[in-house]
Amino acid sequence: MENITVNLDGVPTEIKRLKIHLKQLILDIENPRIQYFLDTRLNDNITQEKIKFALAEGNDQYDKLKEHIERNAGIYDPIWVVPKDDYYTVIEGNTRAFIYEELSEKYVNDDKWKTIDAYVLPHKVDRNKINFIRLEKHLFGTTPWDAYEKARELYRLNAEEDYSLKRLGQLTKLSASDIRNNIQAFMDMEKQYLPKYNKPAERLKFSYFVEFRKIKELKKLHKDGKVTLAEFCDWVGEGKFKRGEDIRKLSMVLKDEESRQALIDDNFQAALDQLEQKNPAAKSKLFERIEDVIDGLESLPFVDLDEIKRGIQPAKIDSLKRLYGVTKYLLRDIGTIE
Repeated sequence: MENITVNLDGVPTEIKRLKIHLKQLILDIENPRIQYFLDTRLNDNITQEKIKFALAEGNDQYDKLKEHIERNAGIYDPIWVVPKDDYYTVIEGNTRAFIYEELSEKYVNDDKWKTIDAYVLPHKVDRNKINFIRLEKHLFGTTPWDAYEKARELYRLNAEEDYSLKRLGQLTKLSASDIRNNIQAFMDMEKQYLPKYNKPAERLKFSYFVEFRKIKELKKLHKDGKVTLAEFCDWVGEGKFKRGEDIRKLSMVLKDEESRQALIDDNFQAALDQLEQKNPAAKSKLFERIEDVIDGLESLPFVDLDEIKRGIQPAKIDSLKRLYGVTKYLLRDIGTIE
């Protein structure tokens, strides 16, 4: 046994490092990695066996992690546990603990798989410290939760444990707007999308919902009633988008009635094909940048314009001349101007 003092959430805390027998471990029902799996089950009688099944079934990295641990004959980073009577609840490292159990059954005569290294927290540890450990390990550590699981934990801490956006920002290093968007996107999926499109792979589309909540133009269209969350959920569920990046151009499509109808009748690619006839930036990164340049020049601040006029920014004059020359040459080459 080894006593160690570590800083948890900024508070010095004395913990112990022990080798704990697997039979003394209780896997954690609150483990964010398995919550989606548990949510889809019709009963709430969650047993240890169901948790073990969820750890393997709901984790696409499970087999790789198991192979890595087996090949290296153990783990380097101890799990974290909290004493509970004669047992220990695993608050971080549930997957590794279950892998040890599986390997102990595979190598029945090898004692090294019967116990696991663990950091033992005090019996009545502050729950904030438990939350801190989970966030540290799975937001920035070697076994991160996926984006949906991270958002679920942000939502839980905010809604159930009354963590403010400022507090979450301090813990996660995320901006308040990013936290707010992730929480809202999680709520959109939980309350409106997953009840209708409830397959394990659907949570991988979480980024679509983050983009929907993040992009200013889409937020405005939603606020003005030009697009509803229900419509967006159906478009995602019906497979109209190929990737999350498509959502970044959705506002362009929705502002054009013919393109919007093409999205409804067919898919997002068809909508872009329709929009390209009016707006070449719809499918071309080059013309998208050209539009940005045009917007930038049209809204050039007076201070910058005045400095250019007075010759204070000669490099900017050179850039504008080059732009003019290239554009003029191109228009002549395609026969648009003489």
